[in-house]
Amino acid sequence: MKLLLTILVSCFLLAQTSVNYKRDNNAEIVNNKICPVEKNLDFGKQVLPVLVKNCSPCHFPGGKMYERLPFDKDTTIINQGEKILKRIGNSEKNSVIREFILQNKNGLSAISHI
Repeated sequence: MKLLLTILVSCFLLAQTSVNYKRDNNAEIVNNKICPVEKNLDFGKQVLPVLVKNCSPCHFPGGKMYERLPFDKDTTIINQGEKILKRIGNSEKNSVIREFILQNKNGLSAISHI
């Protein structure tokens, strides 16, 4: 009975350990810690849809703010990042924008939709 119990506990601990080390496509394990992998966000496919949903029609062609702050240009988002993040507010919505801004301020290249 003790042997069976020992085997079950060992299997359980092994299963728990393997769950903790499961590899994610957006993370890697470094020194037993899960670290996010830098990914190059696509402005047109990932960032622009969030902006269109939250900032249309004003900041897009024909809108009253388009000439001053055109949100269909990645350079506007990079240069005005903090103000844009503040206006959108919701951290779930602005997380993609925040990542895009950080990747470009850290020297990663922007992938534009143009």
